[in-house]
Amino acid sequence: MKTCLVLLTKTYPFDKGEEFIEDEVPLLAKAFDRLVIAATSTSDAPEQTRSVPANATILHIPASRIKRALPGAALSYLPFTNCRGYAGPEERAAVKGSLKRRGFLTYFLAKSEAVYRAVAEKLADCNLEQYDGVTFYSYWFYDIALAAVRLRDHCGAKAKRAVSRAHRYDLYADRNATGYLPLRPYLLEHLDRVYPCSANGSNLLKKSYPAYQTKVETAYLGTRDFGLSPEPQGDELHIVSCCHISPVKRVELLAQALSLLEDSGLKLHWTHFGGGDGLDALKAYAKEHLSFMDCQLAGPIQNEALMRYYQQHPADLFVNTSSSEGLPVSIMEACSFGIPAIATDVGGTSEIVQDGKTGFLLPMEFAPNVLAEQIVAFSRLPQEQRQALRADCRKVWEEQFFGERNFTRFAEAIRP
Repeated sequence: MKTCLVLLTKTYPFDKGEEFIEDEVPLLAKAFDRLVIAATSTSDAPEQTRSVPANATILHIPASRIKRALPGAALSYLPFTNCRGYAGPEERAAVKGSLKRRGFLTYFLAKSEAVYRAVAEKLADCNLEQYDGVTFYSYWFYDIALAAVRLRDHCGAKAKRAVSRAHRYDLYADRNATGYLPLRPYLLEHLDRVYPCSANGSNLLKKSYPAYQTKVETAYLGTRDFGLSPEPQGDELHIVSCCHISPVKRVELLAQALSLLEDSGLKLHWTHFGGGDGLDALKAYAKEHLSFMDCQLAGPIQNEALMRYYQQHPADLFVNTSSSEGLPVSIMEACSFGIPAIATDVGGTSEIVQDGKTGFLLPMEFAPNVLAEQIVAFSRLPQEQRQALRADCRKVWEEQFFGERNFTRFAEAIRP
């Protein structure tokens, strides 16, 4: 059976972003005869920053093109009573009385329409009808997932499917400012399968939309195997964090917690990887409040360089202070090196940070002193208990988050 996979992304493999797709793509390419990657929100002149397999074709749609098309696409849904059949009774009830939600739904539909039209135009030259089976795979359970449904329905191949992953912002409606995400019932009905990246996400969808339970299946992401990091020696406690510095990541809470440990007697070393608009403010805070300890705010880093760092430098703890997560790839990476974590119990984080086994969980809302106390408690653990944490981290990663195995299984599962 001759098969083709059409993967819809935001920007991958151009510019920055969606780095966690990089390890999956080679295994997708092995499972299909042809891979078409459609980046649906690029800059006007994007730079390809990631290599792709030999059987991959790359398409890119500038975000500016989609933006220009939005007004016309939105008008195509007039009148907005049922949005051309996309908004059923449950959807209409969800937006009733809320201009923000109704505007969100209209924008969502218009953007999906614009993306669908642009991708369909580009795919016209790919002759998908020559394949016995075609799968349209949306990396996000969002507007491009609706585009995947429409592309499947438009495709003339004999066997065809539309599937989507689901992560965080595209899954947890309560984390959206409107408390709402558009077209959940429609997408679940019309996609062939939805794959949340955590059991927590799967359970949420199944509970919220029980009629579609059989269409929801957990599919963990994963990371590559670079071995264990060096075992920490001496009396220094080395803490590592890695994330884009944004309000949802709340890295300032870690900085504030560390500032409370000035008189703890601990020899502390903190390394943070990741940039963002909050980096300068974090540096200023560290300069004023963390001068008593070794503090390295390294800024953005390429993934390969981060993996080399973990291979070459011992780290005692990884810390994640997010208010919202799917299932953090950054913790998977740390876990693969045998680095236990302290993290907030949000999204699917508890599926990898197993309290007392691979690390320690904090409530979503916590004061800096609570994290400070947890760091002190970790520092007082006997050496054999720290070694057990390291061993369990590696074991859990091997059993559940080994990328090559997870991505190979997923690629087979989504074949038409």
